[in-house]
Parts: sequence; structure tokens; C-alpha cells
Amino acid sequence: MTQWNHDRTHLALSWVLVSLLGAVEGVYGRTEYLGDWISYLNVSRAVSSHDWRGIFDPMWNAGYPALVALARSLAPGTAEGEWYAIAVLNWIVFLATYAAVRRLIRQAAEFHDPAAASEVSRPVVTWTVCSVFLSYELCFDKVSRVAPDLLVSLLLILGAAQLLRAIRLRSAMPAAILGLILGIGCWVKGVFFCDAAIFLLILLLARFAGMVPWRTLVIGASVFLALFIPYVSGISWSYGQFTLGSSGELNYAFHVNHLPHWGNWQGGPAQFGSPIHPTLKLLPDLPVFAFQGPFESTYPPYNNLAYWYRGFHHFFGISNQIAAAAKGCYFLAKIAKAHPILWAFLAVLLTITWKRDWRKAAWQSSRACWPMLILPVLAAIPYLLVHVEERNLAGILLLLTMLPLVLLLDRRLVARRSFLVLVLATYAIGACAELARYDFWTIQAALHRQDFHRDPQWRLATALTAYGLRPGDTVALIGRRDANFRCSWAYVERIRLVAEFGSLPWRIEPWDRTQLDGQESEEADKDWGIVFWQLPPQQRKRVMRAFQETGVRAVVSLAQPSADSSGWVPVADTGAWIYSFDPQLTASLHAVQQTAGRNRAVQPEGSWATGM
Repeated sequence: MTQWNHDRTHLALSWVLVSLLGAVEGVYGRTEYLGDWISYLNVSRAVSSHDWRGIFDPMWNAGYPALVALARSLAPGTAEGEWYAIAVLNWIVFLATYAAVRRLIRQAAEFHDPAAASEVSRPVVTWTVCSVFLSYELCFDKVSRVAPDLLVSLLLILGAAQLLRAIRLRSAMPAAILGLILGIGCWVKGVFFCDAAIFLLILLLARFAGMVPWRTLVIGASVFLALFIPYVSGISWSYGQFTLGSSGELNYAFHVNHLPHWGNWQGGPAQFGSPIHPTLKLLPDLPVFAFQGPFESTYPPYNNLAYWYRGFHHFFGISNQIAAAAKGCYFLAKIAKAHPILWAFLAVLLTITWKRDWRKAAWQSSRACWPMLILPVLAAIPYLLVHVEERNLAGILLLLTMLPLVLLLDRRLVARRSFLVLVLATYAIGACAELARYDFWTIQAALHRQDFHRDPQWRLATALTAYGLRPGDTVALIGRRDANFRCSWAYVERIRLVAEFGSLPWRIEPWDRTQLDGQESEEADKDWGIVFWQLPPQQRKRVMRAFQETGVRAVVSLAQPSADSSGWVPVADTGAWIYSFDPQLTASLHAVQQTAGRNRAVQPEGSWATGM
């Protein structure tokens, strides 16, 4: 009884630590909404308004946005209310993921040796699991991320636990629950279709090995298809033709074949053809585009990618695929080099080779728990072949890093106590180094209460409300060097960006070129705000006239005017400027300007002009 209380105390303390760090990162880990996040949030607004075509977007799956819509409905109907509702939702998913990891360890113990299930509650296992979990879900992924990646990790880990249970019990109900998890996963993110295929393949291998009857595979696949087919039907109806989703196809075209991407693609090079309905180029000699489209979203060129890129030529080239796979392996190596927890994992693997008995036990445990080894290895392949980022690998690498814990559960292991101490110490040191490197700034932000209210984009949204812009207003944008899909201010204010100057598509996006240790710059890298203000006066007038003809209420420039700024009004201390085509809005702008008693042209520190 004393040992039981001791184990429960350590488990409770681990939950307190996980809950606290997750809450801090969830609130202070972000200060704005990024491009993908805004796209998912637009789908969540479609859920709230029962816009079925918007809900079944073939690019941005509806599962996570539906949860956001539910959380938002329970919170105050303000921008702050939505922000905190998302933070609470993500925190709940984060805690559910920790519970799923602990369930996976228990299922792995019972799969390996039913008599070892009680070992899961030992403090050494509790804190080892806690260390690994915090490393991946706070440093590779984030509680603050407004995207389904954490939910994908939850479903992947739940699926792994349920897979072991379905194979071990050989009964109908565990197989049906596994199929349910896989089906839900496909509603959450397109890549889970590949994961579902891997789970079903492992069940098929288990059937050929005589570990499960055919009915286990049939029931799991049937339940999965019962959820997957309605999803495919919905997105195919919304898209106008049969599709399994546009995310995988477009990402393959962008990252493997280098289709110019992220906005305003007008066609070409020749091998890619031309889009059926490109964004409208308003001036033949200047990069001025309009994109109101048959939908309402914050920034359509990015939020509705599947629509604007429909009609591109998809193809497979062996040389491109080999280059992409090499790039994926290179990125993976850079990730491994940069993250202490992966160094700790490598150290544990080397520790296992130290003693012959440990090597032998590791081989036997790997054979006994072979699904736990095959699953993460196969799940990583689609990313390695197309595009690798830490957030996509969090759940996969977490599963791999957990594999040595199977040895901790083997009570017959020689020098088991020494092995327990080495593994716990190594993972604990790795986790502390990981959190210190990648999460320390979040702790600092929490201590200094530096939350989203201080972010330039949030301040701009607040200022534009005071200046007279209202939700639903259409606005043209003159951006900066950053991609215009980073328009958190427009989402928060519920403004629709329907025209812009600049924002040409990239062949290789800046993040990839940075990771590849330098590549030649592209035309899309220009600071379009500077380009606009350096145009001759007549050219600027042409641009503004083209904007006015689209029917926008105003133009927002994120760059300070460096030439004649007649009619332009600075937006408080945000560094942005606004030009109105609406007399009522113009009067409101000048009234606010007069009340403020200033018309500053000097940019404050931390403004748009300094690149934030």
C-alpha cells in the first residue's frame, strides 16, 4: 500500500508539471495567427455559419476547425474570447495526448508481458515518459499552435495503443475502436489517410502471422471506411470532382516538383500548365492582383489554395523524387542535430549496446513489440519523400523514443536497476536541455506577462477598429517582405483582403532555402512595400485606381510612405498606413487623427517597418 501511494504521488506530480507547462505555453507561446492557422480558422467560421462548401474544404480538413467552432461558441463572442477558447481547447488536447502516451505504455507492457503491467506506474517510468512527452509536444509541436498537428499526434498515439490491444485481444470491439480512431484522423488531417493505410497494413501482417483472425482486419477497415467515405464525398462535392484531398497533391507539387506556390500563380513553367481560374492580374506590367472569388475568407490566395491551383499538371519525375528524398533526409539530420532529446535517444540506443544481455533483450523486445517499431518508421516515410518539419514528426519521433521503455518493463533484464537509472537520467537531461533551448522564451514571456496584446498585428487590428473599419469590409493590401498570408490582424478584425500589390509565388520558399544553408534569392523575396513607394507617382496612381475599381473600402500599407503620402493616414503607433475610398471612412480617419493630435511619419521600434 505504501508503494502504491508512492507511485500515485509521482504520477500526480507529473500531471501537475505537464498541466502547468502546457498551460503556460498555450497562452504565451504565440502572439499572432499564422497562414495555415488562419486557413483552419476560416473553416471553423464556416462550421459556425453552416457553410457546407467551406466546411468541406479539400485542403484544410474540418475536424480540428469543428472543435474550434465548438470552443468558440462557449466563450465570449470577442477576439480575446476566441483566443482563450483556442488556448483551452489545445490544452485539453495536450493533456489527452499525455493520457494517451501513458495508455500506450500500458498497452505495450501488456502486449509484451501481461504480468509487467504494474511496472508502468513505477516512478522511473512515470518521469521518463513525462520527460519524453514534454520534449516533443512543447518543443517539436506546440500547445499554442492553432492547427491539427497536436490532435494528429493524439490520434496516432491512441491508434498505436489500440492497435496493440486489437492484436492482443483478437476481438471485434477493439478492432472497431481502432477503425473509429483512423476514420476520425482522416477528418482531422489529410496525411492521416497514409497513417490509416499503415495501421491496416500492420493488421494484415498480423493476420498473416496468425496473430489475429480475418474479422479483426475486416471490422477495423469497415469502420474506418464508414467514416472516410462520407468525408471524401463531402470534399469531392465541394471541389466539383472526385478527390481524396488537395493537401498531399499540392504539397507534392510544391516541395518535390517545385510548382510556384503560395499565391497568385498565373501559370507556367510549361510543365505545370495553367490554373483554371487564376487570381485576376489587374495591371499587365505591375504585380497587382484581385481575388474575391466565390467564397469569403481572410486571404483567399492562401486560404483557398485548392481553388486557385485547380488545373495544374501533376506529374512524377524520378530525379525530382530522389532530390526531394535526399532533401528530406538532410532536413531530418538537421533536426536531429538541433534537438537534445534526439541526442538523448541516440545515447540510450548506444547504452543498450553496452552489455550483451541488454542487446539480446532489446532484440527480443523489438520482435515481441514489432508493431511499435514498424508504425513510426513507415509513418515517417511520406514526410521524408515530400517535406520534413518538426511539427509533423512530433508524434512519430515520440513513438520511436518510447521504444527503449519496453526494456524497462522487462523484469528479467540483467542489471535492470542500472539500466533504469541510465535511461531516466539520459532522457531527463535531454528534456531539460530541450525545454531550455526551445521553450525558455515562453517562460520569460509568462513571467513578464507579454502576451498577444503587445503583438504589432494585434495592435493593428485594434487600431483599425478605432479608425472605422468594420467586420466584413474589403481591403487591398500593400505588404512587406513577409508573405501576406501572415495577416493575423485581418483575421482578428474579420477584414477580407481581396486585392494586393506584390506577393508573387515562390519556386522554393524562404524557409526551405534557409534550411538548405542558403540559396539564391527569388523575385518573390522583394520587400513589396518599398517597391510600391519607389514607383513613379503615375504608376502608384495606376495601382490605387486599380484597387478602387475592385470596390475595396480602403488600402492598408504595412510600409511607411517614402514619397507623396497625400490621403494616407498613419494607423496609431503600428507603423501601418491606411488610404480610404469611402467618404464616411475618410471622415472617421481624419477625426481619429485629429483626436490623437499627431500625424507621425517616424516608425516606432517593433513596428512593421522594422520587420517585427
